[in-house]
Amino acid sequence: MAEYNHGVDLARRPRFLSVLRHSVTGMGIRHASAAYRELGGMLRRVREKAGLSGDALARRLGWSPATVSRMESGRRPSTTTDVIQYTVMCGARLSEVQPIVDFARVAECQEGYYLSDKRIDGSLQSLIFHESSAEHSIIYEPQVIHGLLQTPEYARALVTAVKPDIDEDRVAGAVRTRMERRRILSLPDPARFTFFIHEHALRLRVGSDQVMHEQLLHLVLTAAMDHVSLRVVPSAAGERSALGGAFHLMEFQEHRPMVYLENLCDGGLIIDDPGYVRSYRELMPMLADVALNEGQSREFAAGLADEYDRGSQRRVADLLAKEQLQRRRRNELRRGGVEPPTPIYQ
Repeated sequence: MAEYNHGVDLARRPRFLSVLRHSVTGMGIRHASAAYRELGGMLRRVREKAGLSGDALARRLGWSPATVSRMESGRRPSTTTDVIQYTVMCGARLSEVQPIVDFARVAECQEGYYLSDKRIDGSLQSLIFHESSAEHSIIYEPQVIHGLLQTPEYARALVTAVKPDIDEDRVAGAVRTRMERRRILSLPDPARFTFFIHEHALRLRVGSDQVMHEQLLHLVLTAAMDHVSLRVVPSAAGERSALGGAFHLMEFQEHRPMVYLENLCDGGLIIDDPGYVRSYRELMPMLADVALNEGQSREFAAGLADEYDRGSQRRVADLLAKEQLQRRRRNELRRGGVEPPTPIYQ
């Protein structure tokens, strides 16, 4: 893919883009930023909820249909005034409008990065929006199995471990969101997904051995899909396998690539500044060089699944043996029997 360099100093970029924005307000922009694309998606949902077509809304606003279309695709740098007029003409309530206006201010800053806002349809909304339109997602996860690959039981154990005081409804909601998001892997014409998962993430015990066994089996089955590639980064590679924190690089057919960095608690950081994104793209050859190939990775995960299965069976056998011993002792006590003292010396 071609690199993008607008020849603008990063420190001066916001002022430069502010001038540029006001000079092209009535025109489209060549590269729609991630923030403006997301803003356009929010506006389109407001219009569709109101039951209006793009042409009908354009007539209400006195705009051309092309203007509405460019706003919704993110190719028009919409101002907060534009957003207010758009949403009001859709009959939106103030409680619906205010978060979108706040996000429009974020988009106007044109800084090349922004925090996804948990107030707008949940903390994963930004990620899901961009992920669904990406042509290729490349994901590196060094700590836990990635959300798109998780089973419900694994996800539940992870959510309750991170937030032990969370109520059951919120746990169920978080797990449901992850499972719904997972459907992107099963679409009729799916995008490509490449997962680089560190061995540490596969060996980290989340939940019971049975949970881990089922999770790793699911991982192996998902990796068998034609559009999914699983590459395990082995611990044996030593310092060469220490490549920083998790990231999600997304490549698009019509837009510049972008990166999503997840925040443990709420939301995440969206980065589409070409300079910042380039540093993540430069990690790709290193990851590809150090990781096991696809066949080796599936075999490694299947071997771990077998280990967890044997561990689960041993634990069940130990529990059954303890239960039988306790039952035998209770029966002896009921019959009036007295257990002999344990001898000090054999």
